[in-house]
Amino acid sequence: MQPAHSRTSHSVNGIPLPLYLLVSFGGAWLIWLPLLIAEYLRFSLPVPSVVFITLGSFAPSVVALLLTWRYAGGTELRQLLARALVWRVSPIWYLLAIFGPAMVMLLAMGGHIVLGGTVPDYVPFGPRWLIVAVNIVLVFFIGGPLGEEFGWRGVVLPALEARFSPPWESLILGIIWTVWHLPLFFISASAQHSLPFWLFALLTMPLCILITWVYHGSGESLLLVMLFHAAVNTWSGVLKISPEAAGSTRPLALAVLLTWVVALLIAGGRKRFTPKRSLL
Repeated sequence: MQPAHSRTSHSVNGIPLPLYLLVSFGGAWLIWLPLLIAEYLRFSLPVPSVVFITLGSFAPSVVALLLTWRYAGGTELRQLLARALVWRVSPIWYLLAIFGPAMVMLLAMGGHIVLGGTVPDYVPFGPRWLIVAVNIVLVFFIGGPLGEEFGWRGVVLPALEARFSPPWESLILGIIWTVWHLPLFFISASAQHSLPFWLFALLTMPLCILITWVYHGSGESLLLVMLFHAAVNTWSGVLKISPEAAGSTRPLALAVLLTWVVALLIAGGRKRFTPKRSLL
């Protein structure tokens, strides 16, 4: 692995990466701790679990913004915030970010059916397709993307890119991202509770490769990254890809396999697969 200094247009702004990770992990895990204790001791908290889960999910972004202001000052903080407003990019990136995850999941579900799996009962869901966009917006704001991506792609990715070549920086970030989610697998109210941890881990790493590709291809737009993140979380529920919804781990396993295939193609030929940026 060779250093990739020439690839990095944003530094980590003097923020010590170990400090960032320590505070981000510690902040989230501390907020989720009451839920873990309640699960272990089998008692109910007076506050809904979703409140703790949501508050904890904002730790990566809140810590990123605070440490950027502390170590780099107001100018760098405004620049970091501005990257969430980069929207004038080619429509191709919007299509890839919003519908790319859906295509992979549909192919995975199709493979599941071909192999003898049960066809998902999408018919009753039909009228609700009209509110998928609303679901994506809600997930965008409170389902993880807004609360995490100022940290993962705004701070951690540039720091890793300064030391590692692709796709290693994304794979390392995938490991970090996976471990950060670990407490949620022991909280019954979380989306991760019903997922096999090993499949989640295997999915997160290629997703990081794809998110890095979207991030750089869209002109380092955190907005597009958040949309991609929101689309993954939203479509997985809509298309019933989870083991709990599908009644089998095969759809998710096939989605993991297909995501790795796409990610390796992207990693192996980034120039060939990168759409041109819009000049608008």
